[in-house]
Amino acid sequence: MAAKWSWRFGAFFVATIFFGLLGWVVLDLQQSREREIASAERLGGTLSTLLEGHFLASVRQIDQHLLDFSTRLRGAVLERQPRAQVEAELRRYQAAFPEVHSFRVADARGNYLYDASGTLAAVNIGDRDYFVRLRSEADAGLVISEPIVSRVTGDVVIVFARRIDDAAGNFAGIVLATLRADYFEHYYQGLDLGRSGIVALWSRDMALFARWPQLPSQQGLRLLDSPIPARLAAGEPAGAFRRQARLDGEARIFSYRQVADQPFVFTVGFAEADVLAEWQRRAAINGVLGLVLLAALLALLRAWSRGYREAEALAARMTRAFEEKSREARALLDSIPDPAWLLDNDGRFLAVNEAFCRYLQRPMDQVVGSTVDILFPPDEARRLRDGQLAVYRKGAPVRQLVWLQLQGSLRPFEFLRVPVYGDAGEARGLAGVAWDMSERFEAEERQRLITHFFDHASDAVLILDRDRQVLTVNRAVTEISGYTLDELKGRLPRFFVDSFEEPATLAAIIATLETQGRWQGELRAMRKDGSLLPIECLINAIRNDGGDIVNWSVFVTDLSERKAAEARIESLTHFDQLTALPNRLGFSRLIDEWLAGGRRGMLLLIDLDDQLSRINDAFGHAAGDAVLRRMAVRLSRSLGDGDALGRLGGDQFGVLVAGEDGRGCPEVFIRKLLENLARPIAVEGSDVVFSASAGICRLFDDGDEVATLLRNADAALHHTRDSGQSSFRFFSADMNQRLAERLRLESDLRGALARGELELHYQPQVDLGSGEIVGFESLLRWRHPELGMVSPACFIPIAEESRLILPIGAWVLEEACRQNKAWLDAGMPPKVMAVNLSAIQFHGADIVALVREVLERTGLPASWLELEITESVIVEDPERVVKLMEALKAIGVGMSIDDFGTGYSSLSYLKRFPIDKIKIDRAFVRDLETSANDAAIVRMVIGIAAELEHKVIAEGVESEGQLAFLRNHRCDEYQGFYCSPAVPAAAIPALVAARQR
Repeated sequence: MAAKWSWRFGAFFVATIFFGLLGWVVLDLQQSREREIASAERLGGTLSTLLEGHFLASVRQIDQHLLDFSTRLRGAVLERQPRAQVEAELRRYQAAFPEVHSFRVADARGNYLYDASGTLAAVNIGDRDYFVRLRSEADAGLVISEPIVSRVTGDVVIVFARRIDDAAGNFAGIVLATLRADYFEHYYQGLDLGRSGIVALWSRDMALFARWPQLPSQQGLRLLDSPIPARLAAGEPAGAFRRQARLDGEARIFSYRQVADQPFVFTVGFAEADVLAEWQRRAAINGVLGLVLLAALLALLRAWSRGYREAEALAARMTRAFEEKSREARALLDSIPDPAWLLDNDGRFLAVNEAFCRYLQRPMDQVVGSTVDILFPPDEARRLRDGQLAVYRKGAPVRQLVWLQLQGSLRPFEFLRVPVYGDAGEARGLAGVAWDMSERFEAEERQRLITHFFDHASDAVLILDRDRQVLTVNRAVTEISGYTLDELKGRLPRFFVDSFEEPATLAAIIATLETQGRWQGELRAMRKDGSLLPIECLINAIRNDGGDIVNWSVFVTDLSERKAAEARIESLTHFDQLTALPNRLGFSRLIDEWLAGGRRGMLLLIDLDDQLSRINDAFGHAAGDAVLRRMAVRLSRSLGDGDALGRLGGDQFGVLVAGEDGRGCPEVFIRKLLENLARPIAVEGSDVVFSASAGICRLFDDGDEVATLLRNADAALHHTRDSGQSSFRFFSADMNQRLAERLRLESDLRGALARGELELHYQPQVDLGSGEIVGFESLLRWRHPELGMVSPACFIPIAEESRLILPIGAWVLEEACRQNKAWLDAGMPPKVMAVNLSAIQFHGADIVALVREVLERTGLPASWLELEITESVIVEDPERVVKLMEALKAIGVGMSIDDFGTGYSSLSYLKRFPIDKIKIDRAFVRDLETSANDAAIVRMVIGIAAELEHKVIAEGVESEGQLAFLRNHRCDEYQGFYCSPAVPAAAIPALVAARQR
């Protein structure tokens, strides 16, 4: 009875131990499984945070290029400079950031103007959301699109764009850069996330942009059932979850993070199979060990039960027990999930398990009895034999790491070999087991890559403990601050900024971190050498599964280059680089500050009177620049301490004079200012005298806005042109009215030619000897539909200033030649047609080619065309004028000087230029009968012309007395009201016929 109770107690004891161990193993496996999943979530959260930093660094680098381009080359874009010049600059930006697919520039309508690729696509982006936003929001800054399909390449891209404004601040176009998904996918490719891990970049509404491994078929498509949008809407910018991926069906552990201030989300997913691979192996081993333990316990129970069997069956039971032990040993060997084996002393395999055969990809009967020399390549066999011998030499278990080429790949295995001894203590062989270390090596490689990413991130990164003391930093922290990890570890990083930031500012940051767990902004920090370090900080709390803060991550960006670039941009934007004075934009800001402060005074716009262009032509632009700097110094020295000076462009300066009442008489001050500018200045060894004009308006009296004051001062300056050089005018209300009328005339004149409002009248030129009409002067007339006949004295100066005289003059030349040819074809005796050429026509166009083409089109013989030029044409670049006149004479046309005697050095040009006829100006003919001086001038001109064999024609003849004087002194021809005023072409035939009778 005691033996029976002993057996029962033994059975109960064994069962208790077995089930206790089984429960402990199950609990441990469950907890370790959750730890593996939590570790994967934390690793994914850390990796998504680092990916966010990389994305924002890329955004800042692209934005710096776009901002630099929109500042430096805005003028080139607005002026539509040649593509080769601007696209060369775009390629320079692309060379600095080659991952950008292209830099492009589009105009205000969305059509591409420039492309770094050199190929301009004929597409329009005016309907794109980023373009519409930049066009409607002047202060939009950098705008980043969601993933879109490029109309140029057809790829899915992200567009980074900035607005370009003209000088008035109006929208003039955009400059943009595009990133394709392969830029990010190439970067993600280097992150080892396991065999089935993924990393992806999505838009906020979960449209896929970039993914590794790649899924081109899903790029740009939305993931409709993702839980991320709902979490973002609930205020969870980062988190983790587990689910089966819809795109490929793989069960994964996902971590996500929204990019700060951008509509993008990163997701990192680790396959549950990869994350739990080590746990599954441990579970399998524990299961095998449990089976072994169970088998051992059953064997023990079986051994105990043998005492209750009959003695006659003892031998049979022992035999069966031995056979059962053999089967158990075989089952034990096969139940081990990793390769296991037994070797004899000759190195032959006595037994192997199924896992060994599976890895070797050979059946068991080919393995048992073989050696490593037969089963493995020579190099691997040599390493395996060395490991076996090491066990015999040591006489103890030996571990060895061996790389073997198995199942199509090179895999690392950890070998554990144990010597097997006989009953007498002799070595009988070896027992071994090998663990496939591929997954552990892959995990270590992932950790190495993450560490490498941390150390080599472009942004400085600090990891703090929960009390915000430094735990570790990357290299970038030392590079930008000078502090090493040893100097920072265990310290609060606020000592960086204590020297430059107010305590209240730092207290507000701490309060924000305590309540929100996140802060981003710019700070002024201190380098180790004590210098200022402008930085941008992004501080985020890192929480555990319970939501408690365990660490803080701090991303720091060095803003030194950006701040320096902003300072350079400020200088380029608001200061003239030649004189270091405020430019038009900077000067306008000064005016605005005066107005905002209620300061009274005068605004002067000062123009140098056209001498600067002559200095540039005669001595070069370097001399002209030197003159402008000297003039700026003179103006500066003439002003008081409270005054302001700026260069508004070209040879125009702006002056703000404070408190005109305190200066006494403003007119005296302005006159002294202009006289100071008129003092001689030495240029290349010559003294040059400049004159200047000024337009003045009073702050608040003549306007209380910058644009109004500048416009009124410019109107006053414009009216000084009628007052001669070194003059000035104060603004009056009627000036704008006269300017408006002039602008209206200019606007109407631009379309007058196309509308047929311009016409030619012809004034006869009469031979004084015979009284016969020998030619006509064509005179331009403008019949305005509302104003009627507009005087040439009103619209001809406007045409010349606006350069409309070029197309109008070409029309006059062709119409006059056409009309003269029509008269010839109608049978009228041949007459000379005189056509006036302005200085702008003569110097601003290929006049020789124009005359030749007009004569060819109209068919008029060149001998019946005479071109009239004024002395102002001759005195401007005389050598070139001589060549042009000789070329015109070679065609066969006649040349005459109009308004002779009213210009400079008139007589000196008579002998140099190929002139056929001299016209005496009407100013001398008008008072011919009453002014002895005018009569003397006319006699002198006729005499000189006779000596030089030039014909003379007097214009403005209106009386018989004038005609008699000219006839007595052998003048050749005349024109004027005495014969006929200028009349339309239809009246000419009758006039000629009447003269012939």
